[in-house]
Parts: sequence; C-alpha cells; structure tokens
Amino acid sequence: MSRVHYFQRYSQKENVVTNNTLLLFSRLYNHSPARFEDFLNALSGDSNLAFEVGMQFAQQQGNASQTSVPDGVMNQKSCKVVIETKLYGNHGMPQLLNHLDSFNGEDTQVLLLLDPRQPDSTLMTSLVDKVNGFNQENGQNIVCLATTFTDIIAHFDDILFEYDLELKDILEDYRDFCHSMNLVPRDEFMMRAIVTGTTFEDNIKFGVYYDPAERGFSAHEYLGLYRNKSVRGIGRVKTIVHADLDEGTGELKVIKFIKGTSLSEEENQRIVGIMRVAEQLHGWDIYTGHQFFITDGFEPTSFKKATKYPIQRSKYFDLGRVLDLESLPCNKELAQKLKEKTWE
Repeated sequence: MSRVHYFQRYSQKENVVTNNTLLLFSRLYNHSPARFEDFLNALSGDSNLAFEVGMQFAQQQGNASQTSVPDGVMNQKSCKVVIETKLYGNHGMPQLLNHLDSFNGEDTQVLLLLDPRQPDSTLMTSLVDKVNGFNQENGQNIVCLATTFTDIIAHFDDILFEYDLELKDILEDYRDFCHSMNLVPRDEFMMRAIVTGTTFEDNIKFGVYYDPAERGFSAHEYLGLYRNKSVRGIGRVKTIVHADLDEGTGELKVIKFIKGTSLSEEENQRIVGIMRVAEQLHGWDIYTGHQFFITDGFEPTSFKKATKYPIQRSKYFDLGRVLDLESLPCNKELAQKLKEKTWE
C-alpha cells in the first residue's frame, strides 16, 4: 500500500514549497503556540531576539492610564511572518523591500527568506540595513531572517519530544518532501573533479586550483584533480577567493571571498606562488581576473573512469553515495577508499 503524504508532491514551483512549509508551521502552532515560539526563536539563531507569539498571562497588571488594576489579564500577541521562497538563490532586493508593506504594526514581524542554501552575505547585510531604515521611518519592528530547509528540519526536530508521534510523522514526511525536491543540499559530500592537464603538478605543489573569476560552479566541499581518465588528487576546499596581485607593490588584494573570510600569510604566499609559476612555466597571466581554490593539500588517489571517453571540463560526485557513507573520513582515508572505486 502506498504511503499517504501530508505534503503535496510532483511540482517544483516555489509556491508549492512555500505552502508545504506554511503547513508544517501551522501544524506546530496549532499543536502548541509555545513550542512554535521556541521553534521561531531557534530559527533566528540570535540570542538577542526573543519572539513571543503565544498567549500571555499576567496578574495585577495596571492599564495604560493606570486608572485600574485588574486581577488578571490574558493577552494574545499578534504575529506575522512573511515568507519569500527561492529555490536557486535568486532573491531580488526590490521584491524583498516591497514585502515590507505587508506588515501593519503586529507585535512580532518577521520577513523570512527561505532557500536551500543561505543567501549571499552581502545581500543580507544590505537588506538588514534597508529594513532597519524602513523601521525607523515607518514605526515598524520588522526582523529579517534567512533560513534553509535543512535548518527548519533540524530545529523542528529539536523541539519535539519522544511522545510527539504525530508531529514526528509530519516532520518525516516534510523531510522526505524536501529530499524528493532536492531542497536539502549535500554540499559537504560533493567533489568537483576538474581537468588539470599541464597544471597538475603546480596544483599539487601549492594546494591551489585557479579559474577565471567569471566562471561559475556549484557548491562543493572537495576538489579532485583529474587527468588521464582518473581523479589523481583530492583536497578539501578551505577558501575560495577572487584576488589580484599588484605587481608594483607585490601586494595581493582580495576582490571578493566566495568561501571563507580571511587569508593567512601562508595562503597568501601559496596564491602568489602559483601566479608566478603560471607565468614562468606556461606563459599565463593570472595576476588579475582569477579566483583561487585553496585546499588543505591534495592527497594522491586513483579514482578511475571506467568508460572510454574522458571528461571535457568538470564533473561532480556525491562522495557519500559513491562510498556508501553517511560521514566522510579524513582526506588520506578518503583517497584510499576512492582507489577501490571506478565511475562512468
């Protein structure tokens, strides 16, 4: 017998994803406003925020004019959460700012950005600044939060007790829905195998790979160096940075961090070193306009392609699924395990 689902399937439209998420939220709120309050505060990830969305009880609390003191008060605070869902990280500032007009003096006002991955930090910083300005001009108290489907599942699970059997079933179905729609990224398992050719030894020596800055890529935790129909080196990516070298001063100038927030002096030297080798050995000018993938070093391996034709540029592998593991070991052990596998 096929399983009955709580949540709608078979569509990748953002409104279906949003509706299912709202249904999950409403199930929890209807079950327990207090637990929904805990859940919302957990999503905020900020101890300075304290949302109150349930019924409030007080004794001997005077009224605003201090003309009477009732024996008791029950007060339901108003709450409004406006959700903007994007499946591909394409949040737009004009649309988000237009959503601010959706609020009307509620006690709790939340603009919630929902995405498989956390949005760009530059977008969030700018959005928070604009929301704060809007609040000052309009007497609102809107809080802007961003979360992922992974975080929703984790925080929802955290507030459940063992005896919450129905809510556990609901969460399990929501988790299944998110996985079926590829809303839960597996970045920590992903290896990007990249064709290296003549730069292979340089990449191994410096533990760095480089690409033109405008070349896009999907999120990944590991970088595999591919040549002669095999991934022959694997390293964990620590930092991805677009950086230019001022040849006059010899200073490396960071244009943008794609992953990470700082460079050590040792990492700085590795980038400059591979820049100079690219010019000296290959006649390539990569002093400007390039992004650098800094790893914790490449471990030798031999993850062979079993079929005839080589890859042309890059290929992504989910190493958890390749190796049938739920967590990945250290690089050395990972490299050894990959030697036992082939791919097509």
